[in-house]
Amino acid sequence: MQMIVLALSLLLSATCYLVLLSNRLTSNHREARPQSPLSDEELSNVSYEDIDMLKSIPAQPTHQNYVLIGGSGYLGTYIAKLLLLRGETSIRVLDLHPPVPDVASNPAVTFNQTDITTMHSVREGLTTPFPGKSGRATVIFHTAALIRFWERASYTWDTSHKVNVLGTSNVLSVAKKLPNAILIFTSSADTAIPGPKFLKLGFDQKTAPKDKITVSDEDAPLSPDAGPESSYTRSKIAAERLVIGSNGWNGLKTGIIRPGHTIMGPNDRLLTSALTMPRVPVFDSIWSHTNVCVWDAAAAHICYADAMQRIPEETAGQTFLVTGKGPAWRIRDTRNALKFYSTRPLVFDQIPPLFIYILAHLVEIFLYLRYYTLAPFYLLRSRELNLAPRWMGQLVLLQPATFEYWLDVVIDDSRARKIFGYQPQWETAQVIRYTVDEMQSGRARKGHGLELKVD
Repeated sequence: MQMIVLALSLLLSATCYLVLLSNRLTSNHREARPQSPLSDEELSNVSYEDIDMLKSIPAQPTHQNYVLIGGSGYLGTYIAKLLLLRGETSIRVLDLHPPVPDVASNPAVTFNQTDITTMHSVREGLTTPFPGKSGRATVIFHTAALIRFWERASYTWDTSHKVNVLGTSNVLSVAKKLPNAILIFTSSADTAIPGPKFLKLGFDQKTAPKDKITVSDEDAPLSPDAGPESSYTRSKIAAERLVIGSNGWNGLKTGIIRPGHTIMGPNDRLLTSALTMPRVPVFDSIWSHTNVCVWDAAAAHICYADAMQRIPEETAGQTFLVTGKGPAWRIRDTRNALKFYSTRPLVFDQIPPLFIYILAHLVEIFLYLRYYTLAPFYLLRSRELNLAPRWMGQLVLLQPATFEYWLDVVIDDSRARKIFGYQPQWETAQVIRYTVDEMQSGRARKGHGLELKVD
């Protein structure tokens, strides 16, 4: 009888806890005040035709030697496009893959195939003289990164560390030998945002730093307990330390841009994935973020680099958060606006967050057991074990670290606006409409940020 009572008590306790957990997974922070949904008429009236990106950066070309590490990637491509729009004449792209055709075809652009995890490759890319010009790199934008935001287990760390930390270390080692160079490192706002701890049922939101949703450059660094768990974000934090620590070496001036909460635009992971996937599983609709257009994120890098030369005493060795224009939007309202503009019917499948939360932990446990079961056999055969099997596809994204994006956040970038004149041009509705237009017209290349390449 006692065993039955004990079992019933445990069952009741577990049920009560799951109810509270489900409530936490579907409850906004008390400070959340997102933008009200736009009406169909308001969405119809949205236009981006009058946006002039040259108004957001110093408009006169510098004709310096620019290096874009990761310049064929998402953000790097837009930095290249904006530099070309300004009339820059000397741009080198260092990447594993060539730039997009409209960048690669410009005579101002050269391409060096570069693997940042290999010192020799980085040295060759950064120190080879520019065609027809004396001198070497003047301004370096380091945007290259491996963004595996869904991983947090210890065995996944080396994969992110190799590119994001070791690769950055290699870049800095070479940059230190370039006299008076400037290096702008692309990090992420995630490094400054306290990670949600859902199992605490919201009680942690009563104390700092989780008692507020606004994140600014004035905030104290996050403690390990309050900070992010994903291997990607932790590797970015480690890389940030290297970048700031290198400021001043041989005249090298370094700085960090933290864009967020998500970079939006054609080929992104939030908007474009929903536009192109046959069906979109939805379990994060309530959360609200301030997000940044990829054009504005690119402009922030260029403004910062220019300010580094004008006012180095105020800008060098600093980190700056940047976000978009306007208030936070709920993810639900973002998807509804996307659906309004899309000519293709978009199918959103609503899934209970508690189910997804439990499933994600089961996926993580499976991958953990799989790795440590197979690792000894692969070691004996001197073969590398993939972190996930090919057959899982995008299911591998469904792990607990992904839930670090389940939160309300407002990014305060007033310091970047004040110190180096960052002026975002794009409101959320404009970015959504622009993304739909670019993807549906075929002007943007195919692909989105949630596509996986499983080795």
